[in-house]
Amino acid sequence: MELKDYITVLGRRKWVILLTLAVTMAVVSIGTYLTTPVYQATTVLRIAVSSGGPLSYSDYAYADQLMNTYIEMATRRPVVEELMKRLLLNEPPKIKAEILPNTELIQITVEGTNPKLAAKAANTLADILIAQGNQLYIGGGKSLAGVLGEQLTQIQADLDETRQEYEKLVLQTPPAPEKIESTRQVLQLKQSNYATLLAQYEQARFREQIQGSMITVFETAIVPQIPSKPRVMLNIVLGFVIGLFGGLGLAFVFENLDTILYTAEDIETVTKSTALAKIPKANKDPVFIFQDVFSPIAEAFRNLATNIQQIDHGRVLKVLLVVSAEPNQGKSLIVSQLACSLAESGRKVVAIDCDMRLPRLHSLFHLPNKVGLTDILERRVSLDRALQKSSYDGVSVLASGPLPFHPSKLLGSPQMTDLLDHLCEKFDYVLLDTPAMLGIADVAALIQKVDGFLWVVRRTHARREAVDTARKFLAGFSEKSLGLIVNQADNGGYYDYYRYQRKSALPTASADEEIIPVPKVTY
Repeated sequence: MELKDYITVLGRRKWVILLTLAVTMAVVSIGTYLTTPVYQATTVLRIAVSSGGPLSYSDYAYADQLMNTYIEMATRRPVVEELMKRLLLNEPPKIKAEILPNTELIQITVEGTNPKLAAKAANTLADILIAQGNQLYIGGGKSLAGVLGEQLTQIQADLDETRQEYEKLVLQTPPAPEKIESTRQVLQLKQSNYATLLAQYEQARFREQIQGSMITVFETAIVPQIPSKPRVMLNIVLGFVIGLFGGLGLAFVFENLDTILYTAEDIETVTKSTALAKIPKANKDPVFIFQDVFSPIAEAFRNLATNIQQIDHGRVLKVLLVVSAEPNQGKSLIVSQLACSLAESGRKVVAIDCDMRLPRLHSLFHLPNKVGLTDILERRVSLDRALQKSSYDGVSVLASGPLPFHPSKLLGSPQMTDLLDHLCEKFDYVLLDTPAMLGIADVAALIQKVDGFLWVVRRTHARREAVDTARKFLAGFSEKSLGLIVNQADNGGYYDYYRYQRKSALPTASADEEIIPVPKVTY
């Protein structure tokens, strides 16, 4: 398919696209309106993993582990249960914790339908994480500073005892130099151990103080004013995009499943023949060709009449059958206008309504249908009585008459043959309007008796399978085929151009000249 073909398909299926888009937008709008608003509150924590100085690879690995530890803690059951306990919640809120890239910051987001409660939950969760931060270092037992403090207390008591013993030995009489010296050495050793342990204790305390202040609140959560869900504009945009593409997809699906023939080219492809005439689409109430001599449909029928008179099949073509595969293809309209076009060229034409099931030809000519073809074939009236003059010179009409019991039997009878022979003597052309050929034997009964047939296919109404079935049937009578007529074809504006030029070329009448109107005929 070319680009223009795709554009044509989209134009033809525009209502599918618009309806799909409208339904999708309606569903999205209603769904967005009915969705309970959800609010997000966010608090930011800072994890200080270093107090300064160059960092080693182990420091980076430790920092990464520490950050991920807090991320996991924020969503684990102990922390969540503590949060529910503090806020008296029946069910846990939706919590999301993530590390902000290339920072020491952790962002904790809490979602809820109550904006105030969401903000309070985010701040409370931050407090819980800070309060439980020390558990990362002491594992729930004694801290290093606590252990060193106990040892320091014991050593202090032991040192005091040794010092008292040393003082007693110094004041003892008589003195004991050897014992004093050994006690003094023990005292010095214990003092040295105490000093070392005291330094370790102070270092441990300092380290625990630093570790205790590693996690702090950088940004507290505030009460959100605008809900985070539903995202109205995003939903509308997505709904529009989905509806549009869904409509486009459905349009091409329907086009693929649709068997209606929408172009004259499609009709010519299925029928495997070139159109003898393309009748442009008329208005809802088409004006007959002689009511507007410059109309596109008038020009099309003049061309059709000219082409028919120039066809050379090696025999005289007088009895012409107009057929179609399905009903509502415009056969009766084409028969009536073709009859007038042939009569315009000076020919005597009779139009016979052989559609005894749904006759329409008499209504197009505004004639009664009390007596007609059925009466003649059943020998109830004569031809002269049944034949009616139309309001246009040169055109006679033979209506269908009363509905018979066996239309196809009458049309295939010898009386029909005799009638056609008799009419050929009186008229230059005999045009037969017939019912649709599929499922009805009327056409098969008539096609044997005519000199040629014209096949009418109406664009945007004919179905591919019906046309193909008719083509196979008519292939058995190819020697009688006069050509294809595409009804309601797109004229491409050609006839309108010549219509405008011809009207522009008409002389205008002066004030004292009488304007003779073109006679109008109503059919």
